[in-house]
Amino acid sequence: MLSKTLRALALLCCTSLLPAGPAFAELTAAAPVARVHHVVIVWLKEHGNADARQRYIDISRAQAKLPMVQRYQVGTAVPGGREVVDSSYDVAIVASFEDKAALDAYLQHPEHKRVIDEGLKPLVDRFVVYDFAEAP
Repeated sequence: MLSKTLRALALLCCTSLLPAGPAFAELTAAAPVARVHHVVIVWLKEHGNADARQRYIDISRAQAKLPMVQRYQVGTAVPGGREVVDSSYDVAIVASFEDKAALDAYLQHPEHKRVIDEGLKPLVDRFVVYDFAEAP
């Protein structure tokens, strides 16, 4: 069993190896930030109509200009013969953000809401949204 002096010395040596001050606070507070992707799959009221698809695509591209959007991709379904592929939708969107806070800001942005309400909703029959964070 170690004497009190030896235990104190051992504790002092071990704790002196730990970082201290602001640098330690930065190390412990820095958690990896996961990029977030917002995927929207859309079936239009005029399902299969190429002009309706293009209208939706053109209107939706305004979302790419919002400051928190890192990347914005929009396109149409790729017909496939594989049973596992659902190509029944008309348009798909993938918007990428630095983190969930940026996605939340995008969803609350007045311009995003305006484009959705005034431009896109009137064209849409139904939609599905998938949001996911990249794995580290």
